[in-house]
Amino acid sequence: MNSYVDKMIRLILSSFSDFRIGFIRGHSYISDNDVSSLRALLNYCENSSEIKNEFEKRFAGLIGSGSGVSFAAGRMAFFVLMKALGIGKGDEVILPGFTCSVMPNAVWRTGAMPVFSDIDTDTFGSDAKTIKSKITERTKMIVVQHSFGIPCNIHPIIEVAKKHNIFVMEDCAITLDSSVDGTTVGNWGDAAMFSTDHSKPLNTIIGGFLYTKDISLYKKIKEFELLLPELDELHQKRLFDQFVFERKYLIPSRYSKAITVSYLKKAIKTAFPFKSSTFLDADGARESSTGKEYPYPAKMPVFLAELGLMELKRWENEKRRRKDILKRYLELSEKTAISNYLPKAYFDASFDITPLRFTYRHPDPLHHLKLMARYVDIDWIWFKEPVICCSKGLDDIGYLTGSCELSERVTGDIINWPCVIEEGWEPGFFEFFKTVLNN
Repeated sequence: MNSYVDKMIRLILSSFSDFRIGFIRGHSYISDNDVSSLRALLNYCENSSEIKNEFEKRFAGLIGSGSGVSFAAGRMAFFVLMKALGIGKGDEVILPGFTCSVMPNAVWRTGAMPVFSDIDTDTFGSDAKTIKSKITERTKMIVVQHSFGIPCNIHPIIEVAKKHNIFVMEDCAITLDSSVDGTTVGNWGDAAMFSTDHSKPLNTIIGGFLYTKDISLYKKIKEFELLLPELDELHQKRLFDQFVFERKYLIPSRYSKAITVSYLKKAIKTAFPFKSSTFLDADGARESSTGKEYPYPAKMPVFLAELGLMELKRWENEKRRRKDILKRYLELSEKTAISNYLPKAYFDASFDITPLRFTYRHPDPLHHLKLMARYVDIDWIWFKEPVICCSKGLDDIGYLTGSCELSERVTGDIINWPCVIEEGWEPGFFEFFKTVLNN
């Protein structure tokens, strides 16, 4: 009840704010003509395979010299990879206890068992020492996560995996186009998964991508994807409507209205659970309703692949802006108490970071969040639990409390600030950021 009251108070206060900044970068840059072009691609078109192939080629080219396959969600790319590798009953997959429930749930769907490893607080990513301690003769895959745009300390993880001859998949869902020692994330392991969900670096509302330099593995996954079903016509229409909504409202001057509408939609969904959802959010529990609301796995809708091509065209400029935003955060933090809490990764010369979020731990997170809430959508701060979005609790997804000590500590005091700020709003936003630092 208290959390409900707190949220309502924040909604009311936000309506009096001059602006509000969130963690989702809308599509205000897209013209009315381009919106019409996307609408024309709903459900089916003659050149659909050409559009999908071009998106896959361009996205893979951004990552490296490998090839890629698109899906309706990143977790579906992960699931198909495990199926292609023959992972199933009796096998174990190591993944970080600093993730979303859809990842371990994908493992459960294969019949295998997820095993949770801890994180490295210098990067908020996967940690080699705890991964090593979790390896057994049943371990068939290690999932290596790069968090918030920060690459994890991947060198020792790759060494451990090679020593034990274990397949490595990089989880790049929240990190795109960052690198370690000049090698872009996604090229260190045997394969990599990316997400293009609206909260991720490249926004296609929903979507996922599997990348690999192994040609035989790529062909196997592509053949699998070609046989997958499409999301139905009504679902694609809901996704298009969501795109139109975000294009109009996910800008600082209207963001408060977007929060209110989204909150009301969520309340309606809770009251009437039979209503169909827009996002692929029905697989947060081990035994879920997925398969009833939407096929799992499924193809990426063609109009979203076209939206992805639009996003890729502007990526270099967006990448530069996000790096400038991170630089500004660091400059303003330098002579304040916040500088004591920043992760070491921000000052590691071997890392080239394209940030999704500016992230650190804070000794008084509740007070800090209270200050932030005036202008920032703090409900989207990640990760507040070792495995978020567990609709039936951590036990259901197989996470044992106490198994990832550092992850659990970090989830209690982590702070994120957005790096996807609309052009022209940076000056006012950073003035606000300074006031929070000074308090």
